[in-house]
Amino acid sequence: MEIVPAILTDNRRELEEWLVRLKEIKKFERVQIDFIDGEYANNLTVRPSDVDLLPYLPMLFDAHLMVTEKNISVWSGEATRVGFDRVIAQMESISQPEIFKGLAMDVHSPVEAIQPYLPKLEAVVVMAVEPGFSGQEFVNLAVEHLKQLIGYRKKYDLKYKICVDGGVDDIHLPFLEKWGADEVAVGVRRVLEWL
Repeated sequence: MEIVPAILTDNRRELEEWLVRLKEIKKFERVQIDFIDGEYANNLTVRPSDVDLLPYLPMLFDAHLMVTEKNISVWSGEATRVGFDRVIAQMESISQPEIFKGLAMDVHSPVEAIQPYLPKLEAVVVMAVEPGFSGQEFVNLAVEHLKQLIGYRKKYDLKYKICVDGGVDDIHLPFLEKWGADEVAVGVRRVLEWL
């Protein structure tokens, strides 16, 4: 199971400082940057267009977009242009989830809502907290979502990776790995404390 440091910030300088540290450590293949437009959730972060990924290659980058329908095409376009290799949209906020290769599902959404899109997905992010803010407690309902998604993947021979995101601490890692999570997105501060 891969640990993916997740960065949520409204400060470009802080973002760059985290990215420099992660590159220097050389322990992580992938980094997730969370983007919130201030409308989907009551929080506002940097935008994808504020990010320069070139100095941090060959790390891979996810853009987790927690933005409203009216902003999704612009923000996803920015993320693609600046080099994010996985653009993950919050499925509850968009009318055309089928155009994305990565979808995130809210902790309170039923797995059946994402099921029609699973055959085309490269990544499914299972939220274990309410989207928008760091520092929340892990919601155990996410484990049931994980198990259901593992079941669908086996039953239909699908290829998507499953990432559990939000509230993950070191006590959660053994059982998330046991139940089949491919990745866990963990706040960058917490990840660096573990090293």
